Amino acid sequence: MSKLKDEVDLLRSIPMLANMPANKLKLLAFASDRVSYPEGAMLFEQGDEADAAYIVISGSADVLVSSDGEAKPNKVAELGPNSFVGDMAILCDIPRTAGIQANSQLDTLRIRKEHMMDMVKESPTLAMAVLRELVQRLAKTTQDLSQAREEVSSLKAS
Repeated sequence: MSKLKDEVDLLRSIPMLANMPANKLKLLAFASDRVSYPEGAMLFEQGDEADAAYIVISGSADVLVSSDGEAKPNKVAELGPNSFVGDMAILCDIPRTAGIQANSQLDTLRIRKEHMMDMVKESPTLAMAVLRELVQRLAKTTQDLSQAREEVSSLKAS
């Protein structure tokens, strides 16, 4: 199996890219880079300018978030194969909202911001998929926040 076909299959496994035509996925795969990180390496830090999104090919990484005044970031999630990270920061043109640190040897496919943005501009299907993903993430964040507030209220009451 060819490396390009493997990368196209990897891109197709990402829900927001799943319905893209094969020729567009091939172009995106060809323009992307395979990048490896040793255990402990940072893909990017919270607050960094977003220049690329990453798909985990193999290995795992921690999602780290610092609150104001905290010296040490908290692990809030773990990424494994087929995880897509950094996409919202490049699509929304905002600083990174979390840091990503390899917790094992990590192999990724790096998609540069300009390539992803070109695809969004050229494809109404992808633009709608991105919008759908943003709305789903916002809804989940709202639900999680509501649940956390209820838990805090419950703790204060007891």
